[in-house]
Amino acid sequence: METNEHTLSAAALLETAHKAVSQGYPCDDRLARAALHLIECATDVVIRLPDRDIDSAREALGLARAAVVTATCAVREIHAQARETSEPVSLPTPGKPPAGAARGPGRVCCGLDR
Repeated sequence: METNEHTLSAAALLETAHKAVSQGYPCDDRLARAALHLIECATDVVIRLPDRDIDSAREALGLARAAVVTATCAVREIHAQARETSEPVSLPTPGKPPAGAARGPGRVCCGLDR
């Protein structure tokens, strides 16, 4: 296959993935919206692959940064929502951490220190 055929094939696969996510999940789902944005960024990068010039490389880097920001924001929003809807933790007994509490200076959840 030539580069253009590879590009078209990859773009078609990403388009199929985009349709599957958009049809399979509600539009108000934060993670689905993030996934759609990531797929759109990947599609834009694939379309620029045949150019192989510095401007296309810079655009690809910008798209990668946008994808990371989108994914990070989605994780933070979902994490915050989960914290709001979870049951409150009972107050600890002096000298003893509450059941299920993380030990140490902080708790790691979803890759974010909280």
